[in-house]
Amino acid sequence: MSLWGMNDGAALTGASKFTNGAATFIDGTSGSNATYVTDGLEAGDCVVGADGLLYRITAVASETAATLDRNYEGSTADNETVIRTKLPRNIKITNADGTGKSIQDLGVLGITAAERSAGVDNLSAVGEVLVGSCHRSVPALTVAAPPTNTVATSSVSTANNTIGITNHGFRTGTKLNYLNGSGSSIGGLSEQAYYVIAKETTDSGSTFGDLTDSTFALGSSLSNAQAGTAVALSGTGNNTQTFIGDTATAVPTLVVGKVSKIAITAVGSAYTAAPTITIAAPATETVDASDAGVCVVADDEFVVSSAFYGCIASGDPVTYADGGGTAAVGLTTGTGYYLIKSGTSNRIGLALTKTAAIAGTNITITAVGVGSSHTLIGQTPTATATLGMGTPGVTVGQSELAHIGWVKKTIGTGNRAGRVFYETLVAASSITGDAEDLVTPDS
Repeated sequence: MSLWGMNDGAALTGASKFTNGAATFIDGTSGSNATYVTDGLEAGDCVVGADGLLYRITAVASETAATLDRNYEGSTADNETVIRTKLPRNIKITNADGTGKSIQDLGVLGITAAERSAGVDNLSAVGEVLVGSCHRSVPALTVAAPPTNTVATSSVSTANNTIGITNHGFRTGTKLNYLNGSGSSIGGLSEQAYYVIAKETTDSGSTFGDLTDSTFALGSSLSNAQAGTAVALSGTGNNTQTFIGDTATAVPTLVVGKVSKIAITAVGSAYTAAPTITIAAPATETVDASDAGVCVVADDEFVVSSAFYGCIASGDPVTYADGGGTAAVGLTTGTGYYLIKSGTSNRIGLALTKTAAIAGTNITITAVGVGSSHTLIGQTPTATATLGMGTPGVTVGQSELAHIGWVKKTIGTGNRAGRVFYETLVAASSITGDAEDLVTPDS
């Protein structure tokens, strides 16, 4: 995974296509074929869209198909030459008062050094698939919980101070919450959080036997886990006891009724696959389409509430339904349309396409409908999650890790005759991608 698009100004091979309102980035209809994989395009790279905006690549499926971090905002553009650009580490993210931090200060994808230690099995990013429409207030967002691991007494070794879970995939530092299932607790543990000591960690003197892909010890704190100081286990507990990670949380930001971004507020832990993200649907707008004062045939418009009018923009998708009555003539119940925000307050029109909506081309309504419970409901947002610092492999512990790169190393002290002093660049961590590094210790 690329943390920064390192091919600054390099053009991708072949012609590409951007489609308005879609997060797809694909081979163009004509011209030379795109070769995204051969070009080394990676999740995390930034590309310049035909609309001049920056988009981040979230996945590369094949030579001719990749995914953007959000829906393309410009007009559909085919057979485009696409430039990959670099996101510098010194970019400063500022608050309204001018204070802020650089991207590098924020850590790897905004994750702290402690989280980076066990960061493969937590949430690192949430990207919108559909931004939704017509939300009057910030919608509730739910992240699915990580898996629950039930540990039988036979999987607890008091001789080695280890817990057994087949192919657990945990890395040192992964946070796990122990619950005794209303039975007797494992001797030495109470119902609280512990931190995994996995097979790459050196024993600091608290004996925990041979750690494997299917066994791990527990530290009472993150620092103890990283140091290899294990909790001594004196009993095996009961057969309904469980270990479960923290559930991640995230909060959307709403701009004119649409989700503009999603901020992770807690990264969670012990996920074995990217969790499902659920975002609440927008509120339903109900209109009395049988009332000529609400269904204004002469203007092909509906009168809506001020709350609904205030959270929409022309081009927003909406579904119309007759609420058990009869549709206004010109419309079809259960059909998706696009809103036209009228210049007259608290009025909207409907269009067949987003292009027509933005152009202000209303569907002609020739007669009012039947029934007072016709509805307009916006699009429900959807989002996907990304784990850790790369795409998970067979187990979480095999995920790709992002390394910091090159750092300056000073040799000698200088300042006195006969003393050698020079500086050189060294890898901040193993170039071969050693997955057991905690915080790039082998620089």
